[in-house]
Amino acid sequence: MRGARPGIGSQHARIASDPDWFRIALWGASAAALGAAFASRGAVDVLAAARRTVGPFFTLTVVLLAASLAWRVGLFRRLERLVPERHGSLAAAAGVLALTAVLSAGANLDVAVVVAIPLALRVAAVHALDPGWTCAAVACTANATSFLLPTSNVTTLLVLHRAPLGTTAFLAHSWLPWVLVTATTATILSLVLARLGPPARVRSPVGGGPRAGAVGDLIPMFLTATAIRALLGVGLRLAGPFAAQVVTASMLAAGANNLPAAAAVHATSPAGAWAAVLGTAIGPNLVLTGSVATVISRRIARDGGVRMSAGRFSLLGAAMVPVQLALAALGLGLAGVLH
Repeated sequence: MRGARPGIGSQHARIASDPDWFRIALWGASAAALGAAFASRGAVDVLAAARRTVGPFFTLTVVLLAASLAWRVGLFRRLERLVPERHGSLAAAAGVLALTAVLSAGANLDVAVVVAIPLALRVAAVHALDPGWTCAAVACTANATSFLLPTSNVTTLLVLHRAPLGTTAFLAHSWLPWVLVTATTATILSLVLARLGPPARVRSPVGGGPRAGAVGDLIPMFLTATAIRALLGVGLRLAGPFAAQVVTASMLAAGANNLPAAAAVHATSPAGAWAAVLGTAIGPNLVLTGSVATVISRRIARDGGVRMSAGRFSLLGAAMVPVQLALAALGLGLAGVLH
């Protein structure tokens, strides 16, 4: 693959050394939320919420550290061979997004982004794709396709833990919505990436993969999730028509982060459980902080010298989330879940 051109390395170093205002805002928001939780609920409730929240974040920390090590020893680089090299930017973009979807669904959402974002940076450099938009498309695809299996997303496990929807029924109904969402998302975003082409000021991304430093972004996310979970108390019961339930779950996940949202919502029916699953998987595509996986994607992209803009990601999400939720609902309707 092509290496970076002379002078590019200093540009990447400048990006990496620039003040990370997003990260500063993340820490500020976590401090404010934690302060509000202590003032409103007290130390006992906040510490109890922290104990209930720490498990998923510990798992994500292990995933990040393991992925960083695996990348350094070259374990993931063989996956690059799965991306078409001789058929242009459209095929390359489609290959990256298809691989992202398969990893997100078959393995885990967070595994998908720590593998696919470094690959996306390298493919963008070779095929003259905009690296910032490519990373945003990968994160959007990973989130939206993370509901095929209960283990695809930690949020699904949290929802199903206290929902009237068994694993067998979930697996029987998940595949058709997943196929519709995956095929449409990969097709639309591949066409968009190929049409956009390279940015006006071309910068070849630095290679490299996930770094252990990305774990640092999990700390303010954990503190914010703990605070929100403490503030929500007994949680939020989803009620009303399916559309209203899925919109509520999506807004909660986008605004409060998907992990505390999944832990807080209470579904009273199988359709309600699906509304919570889809809302906490797809809804986070509206905001960069809606999913821990998206924040991880941004950190890996930044470490590679690429800015993954919060505004761009929200713009992409605003266009894609209604389509993704509508297709998922169509699949569930065809599967007989929605009557």
